[in-house]
Amino acid sequence: MAEGLPSVFEAYRDEIDAYNDRRERLIKTSRDVTALSKKLIFHLHRYSVAHGWPTEPGREANAKLLRDAHTKLEEVYAMLRSCADVEELASTSAQPSPNMLRFERFVGASLEEMIEGASFLYFLEHDALIPLSVLQAALSTEQGILLYITPMRYLLGLSDLTGELMRFAINSVASPNASSIIARVVGMQRAIYEALEPLAPFQAEIRKKQQVSFTSLRKVEDGTCVC
Repeated sequence: MAEGLPSVFEAYRDEIDAYNDRRERLIKTSRDVTALSKKLIFHLHRYSVAHGWPTEPGREANAKLLRDAHTKLEEVYAMLRSCADVEELASTSAQPSPNMLRFERFVGASLEEMIEGASFLYFLEHDALIPLSVLQAALSTEQGILLYITPMRYLLGLSDLTGELMRFAINSVASPNASSIIARVVGMQRAIYEALEPLAPFQAEIRKKQQVSFTSLRKVEDGTCVC
């Protein structure tokens, strides 16, 4: 029995090494995805409201910006799809794979950043919240889900959106129809905040983000006299 112990410990060592290597690769990918997502968000803040929003003239004036934004977002999606393939995170069902459950925390923050950027783009184009199904479809194939987005990551990403909405509203103050734009933004901020507030007592991350969301909402309300 003692003679077999070295091989047992070697197997444990190999398993631990493989786990650590995968974790490091996922952390690196997470940083890259976060960086690309931040660039997307920065790009979207160049959106011009000089001709109004979300009216058609405003859409035409920003057509190139939005096309470029979709290209940037696709780069983020492609990086995540590649990561899921290499690290074997895919699932053939509607549920997360065992590997995804095991390693999700190493990519979770980057998923929130991606959701923040994708939801900001969707808001500018549709004046609405991006559905989870749209995000999940971008990270899926006909064979199944490549990288599973948990409902909690989706909600955390939407919570982060409130900060970008605040910046968008402030940048819109000089617009000819600023009051209409700001009213829409405040409406969306309130909708997100009020939807997540019941979860705050039970989820620490939601609770922390709610404090930031509330501050963002009040800055828009106080700074633009919207009530």
